Amino acid sequence: MATSSGVVCEICEAQHITKSANVWCPECEEGMCSECEKHHSFAKATRKHEIISIENYLKLQSSILKIATYCNEHNLKYQNYCPQDDKICCSVCISEYHKNCCGLKSLQEIVKTFKASALLENIDQSLKDMMYNIDSIMNEREQNLNAIEKQRKQFHAEIKQTRQKVNTHLDSLEEQILMKLNAAETEIKSKLNTLMSQLINKRKSVETLHTNISALKEYASDLQIFLGSKLLETEVDTENKYLQSLFQDDSLHQNELKFSISEKISDILTTVTAFGSVSSETSKACTVYKTDKEKQAQILSVEPHPRRSIDSISFSLQSQFQTVPQAIIRGFTVSPSGLIVFVDNTRRLCILNTNGSYDLIKNNLSCYNDVTFISDSTVAVSSNNAIEIINIDSKVTERVIRIQGNCCGIRFYNGKLICNVSTKGIQEVQLSNGQITDLVKQSDIENWSFLAIHDDKIYQTTSDHFVRCYTMKGEKLWEHILHQNVDAARGITVDINGIIYVAIYNKNYIALISPDGRRCRPLQIKDTESPWGLHINAITNSLTVTSYFTGQVLLYDIC
Repeated sequence: MATSSGVVCEICEAQHITKSANVWCPECEEGMCSECEKHHSFAKATRKHEIISIENYLKLQSSILKIATYCNEHNLKYQNYCPQDDKICCSVCISEYHKNCCGLKSLQEIVKTFKASALLENIDQSLKDMMYNIDSIMNEREQNLNAIEKQRKQFHAEIKQTRQKVNTHLDSLEEQILMKLNAAETEIKSKLNTLMSQLINKRKSVETLHTNISALKEYASDLQIFLGSKLLETEVDTENKYLQSLFQDDSLHQNELKFSISEKISDILTTVTAFGSVSSETSKACTVYKTDKEKQAQILSVEPHPRRSIDSISFSLQSQFQTVPQAIIRGFTVSPSGLIVFVDNTRRLCILNTNGSYDLIKNNLSCYNDVTFISDSTVAVSSNNAIEIINIDSKVTERVIRIQGNCCGIRFYNGKLICNVSTKGIQEVQLSNGQITDLVKQSDIENWSFLAIHDDKIYQTTSDHFVRCYTMKGEKLWEHILHQNVDAARGITVDINGIIYVAIYNKNYIALISPDGRRCRPLQIKDTESPWGLHINAITNSLTVTSYFTGQVLLYDIC
């Protein structure tokens, strides 16, 4: 017999009685009628289970509803989480597949911690950002359509005014030029309308995901939230990549109609064979893709700051503060929202506050070498023979990737980690599957070799006096050699003009290298000693410098 909700009480069904379920228990994975719910709430084994109404249960995404809390292979309840393999497991799974894994966590504790993390909020905000960007793009495309129509009308009027000054010989030429003009407008409108249709569909998809994430947050169980978030994060990443691709190709270039009247219009009866010409052209989009995580800028904003050369740059000290005494900052990273996370020589990973104090995230057994943001709540930390993926909100190591060598400088780029590995070279680590690829084989990589990524290029300091530039495929573009046996190059960063900044820690200056790697200009640092780490904020046009021996952090305006 069919029930009104489509979900039956499974306890009654086991007794050959068909009743509609009024509530759903995610932990038991079964529906219950009102009578069975009472027994369920009194029983010692189930009295602490959180139940939801059938109406709310049916609002959850189908993929969330299919999530099982029991191991299909061993028919046992999942009890642990392996961050190294990113898998949940039962007691038998541990003994069979994870006995050599490190850092196994209690699933119950992970779920409790995860619910309090910012991942769901980040996904929710990403969906809102995408909807905002889609709406902004659609509004701008609508304005482009209106502008194109006005241009067409303007040119049409100009054609008609010129046409009235000549005789009937222009009739056929006028017809030809109008056909070309209308055809050009139709072609542009067709492209724009196609993009608009795609954006409307994308917005619906994003809106659906947003509805699903809202239902997930409100009605799903802790475990469903944990596992469902990963499913939704993949779908969100797919939609986000589509939006980013619009900014990378010519889809958002401005469309314009071009028209010119023949200079020989007065000789039309004898020499002119065409009324004029019609064409369309695009110009580079004046907007850049932004999200809420980049709080210093608007979601769609004009790229700031004029182009500079290494000869015109100077520094002006804005502020400085002292970090924890006896702490040597080995590496640091800055999120788009301005949050600074550092690793030091005492094996700590910390959030740095603007007054010089810090909040401890993790204290490692082995030394951390460098750190990079993956998202506003997640960082990747390099160490000896490993990379740790750490959630800075929950302070939980979500994953460990083993590396064959000492991993020093590390940077995140487009879903992968680019890192310097001693005696190996530059390696690429895919976060999706942990696959490691050699981009550049080098034997001279040392412990203090750092990286920067800018405009699809990799910049590297190594062996104290080498600064190298590679494509993302590992092809060398240039190499600059600093003063051999004199300079000791450490931190590296790149500004929006492609100028490279290298910290020369034993000489107290910053080396400015031209984008082609041919020229170098030393710029002395007078406010501290032994500059080590560097970071440029492209929005505020400022440079953060950390000192190796003094533990100072300095913020300079780039003038």
